Order: sequence, then structure tokens, then C-alpha cells
Amino acid sequence: MSASTTSQAKPPVPIALSADAVDDLIYDARAGDLEALSEDIANLASQHSCNESQIVASAIDMADESEGGSGSCILHFPAANGNSEILKTLLQKLSSTDAAQRVAFVNHRNNSGNTPLHWAALNAHLECVKALVEAGADLEVKNDAGHDAVFLAERTAWAAVQGDEDAEGAQGDDAQTQEIEMTIGENEGEEKPAESAGEMSAGRQVVEWLLASDVGASLEKGATEGEASGSA
Repeated sequence: MSASTTSQAKPPVPIALSADAVDDLIYDARAGDLEALSEDIANLASQHSCNESQIVASAIDMADESEGGSGSCILHFPAANGNSEILKTLLQKLSSTDAAQRVAFVNHRNNSGNTPLHWAALNAHLECVKALVEAGADLEVKNDAGHDAVFLAERTAWAAVQGDEDAEGAQGDDAQTQEIEMTIGENEGEEKPAESAGEMSAGRQVVEWLLASDVGASLEKGATEGEASGSA
């Protein structure tokens, strides 16, 4: 039986929040309402006598897929929408949690295997990509389709180029934004505007930054391992 037809195990969370509470938090994050989000987090922390970081780390859509649940955590939504202010606020609140727990949450995979980094890269939101990687997002995590964040950003960059080529002979294209729908897994994805000809697309900027970040991390890891073996 396929994974999509079975109920997935619920991830452990620090605080058992009600479905309504999680929905409110996700709504605030998705809508970009920082004031409401901060207030709701503070109120829930007071109700449960816990730290705000524990509330954030418990904000995961646990609803069954048959009921529309995505399995996404609260970080997925500002990452997908490009709201770096909301995303950075949530990551800052998570900074007081145990390092292992924080990294696990940043790399939380939803029902399609996508992490917040997948969604940020897919939608070419560079500032969100940077914030997630700096918080511990793993570039090598693959979704259920076998794709990592770099692949998704590459696909978005390619789609932007195709959009530019299609728009070259169109009339009035300066006043009209072309939209290209990108989908990953089931019912996931965002629409991307085409970039102006001659400019590096937002998707390409994400690709270049991720590749540079990945190479830098690999070089640092190799140097550290080399020093360790040399001192042995």
C-alpha cells in the first residue's frame, strides 16, 4: 500500500496544542500578520506555562491528508510566501531550543517530503533560503519525488528563462506579468513571475547561492577532517 493512502505517524512535539490553536498560528504566519502571530504565541506560552520556542516547535499541521492536512510546520508558509520577516521571527524564537530539536524542526518534511527550504527554493525566495540554511536547513534532503532544494530552484530558473523567451514577441509585455505554475508532489507549488531578459532570475540567484553555500560547507568539512587526521 502506498504512503499516500496510509496515515503517517505523527511527529513528536514539545506541547500538545489543539488543532484550532495550530490553525490560528499557521493562519497568522501565512497571512504575514506578525502582530497577531506574536500575540498568539505569547498567549499559548502563558496558557501552557512554557517557552515561546516550544509553542513554535509544536505548530505542525497534524490533520489527516483526507481532511486536507499537509503535514507542514509553521515555517513552511512564510518560506513559501517569501515573508522573511515572519520566518526570521519564528527562527529567532526557536533559537532558545535544544540545537538538535531546532535543526530537526527546520528540516521538518511535510506529507510530500518537502521541507521549508524546498518551498523557499521552489518559489525563489533568496532571503528565506539564506535564513533557513543559516538556521541549519540541510541542502541534501530530498522530497518524495527525489528532488532537493537546488533542483527545485534550478527548475524555477529554467521556467523563468522559458517565460522570457515566450514573451519576446508579445505586445504590451512590459505591462503584463507572466505567471508560470510550478508544482511539487501533490497540490504543492506557487506561481512565479518571469524575469526581465538579461537579468539573473530569482531562481538562478537561489541556485548560485545554494551551490556556493554547499561548496563552502563541503570545503570547511574537508579542512576540518584533514586537520583532525593530521593531528592524530
